Amino acid sequence: MILVDNSYIGRRISSARKTANIKKNDAARMLRITPKKLLRYESGKELIPEFVLERLFYSAWAMMAVRNAPYRETPRHPQWEK
Repeated sequence: MILVDNSYIGRRISSARKTANIKKNDAARMLRITPKKLLRYESGKELIPEFVLERLFYSAWAMMAVRNAPYRETPRHPQWEK
């Protein structure tokens, strides 16, 4: 078992959200919670429920996958440009 302080996890979530340029309202909508609840979680005043952490990790993995996907340009077809 690993014990971590609520405020530590909240600071990490807040820092990650700010780094990703995600506003509080957008993050709350993504996690399906109210912005007020998100503020309480980020400040460490309230324990983050398991379902919120699950949504957070799922969203983070999805964002990393999209962000790291290689960009491919549409192939050019010279014969079509005539």
